[in-house]
Amino acid sequence: METSSIHYRRNENMGIEIIFCDNSTISYPAHNHVSVLTIGIVLDGSIVLTANNKALTYEKNQTFSICPYVPHCILAHSRYTLLSLCIDKNAVTHYAAQKMQNNVIALLTSTLNTEKISQHQIVQLLHCLNTAIRSFSLTSDENLCSIKQNPWINDIKKQLELYPERDLSLDEMAKNAFVSKYHLIRSFQAEVGLTPHQFQLQNRIRKAQRLMHKTKTITEVALATGFFDQSHFIKQFEKQVGMTPRTYRLSSEIIGSA
Repeated sequence: METSSIHYRRNENMGIEIIFCDNSTISYPAHNHVSVLTIGIVLDGSIVLTANNKALTYEKNQTFSICPYVPHCILAHSRYTLLSLCIDKNAVTHYAAQKMQNNVIALLTSTLNTEKISQHQIVQLLHCLNTAIRSFSLTSDENLCSIKQNPWINDIKKQLELYPERDLSLDEMAKNAFVSKYHLIRSFQAEVGLTPHQFQLQNRIRKAQRLMHKTKTITEVALATGFFDQSHFIKQFEKQVGMTPRTYRLSSEIIGSA
């Protein structure tokens, strides 16, 4: 049987993370990337990417870009190999396009087996990156995401981004916004693409990924991100990341940190 693997490599100085899904069959549920511009290329096989209410099939050598906060999901009908670049939006605005391109090339060559990606595919990836950077630079974050948010929704979103571990109930959020919890759920999902609960869980898992190399045990990570049931934490982590927390720790690496 063919084996699959996922590798994460993040350079803190560059603000770039490479996610390499090799020979994978994993599908990812609806989620968004907070403050991250995502560039991807299918190296082999195909995926179905749903974003902006459109489902498109991407095959070998085809690229895509996903703006910050845009909800999307990936469906795998068969095995695929996918390379994704997740770039902090601050890094996009800080570096010139040529500098960002050089950073990506340096990270690719230092972390990825060159047999896994061809020169043609690298060129395709960089072309998509440059196009996405130009679009990002020409528009504000709000326009880029095509989201015109209500102030109270934006406040809740920021709370769930910055402090996802907090036990913030729907009743409490609704009370603070002076709306019913049913109106809150409908309005939040219409503007953010996820329910408040889904958005909070997503950000708890993202925080867990950041903490994975800073704490000694999985239990410590679970508690620090608001999970009091370790089995629930592991289940949610595997659902969103595609692997268990332990496997993620072994498959990821932070490089270039000051």
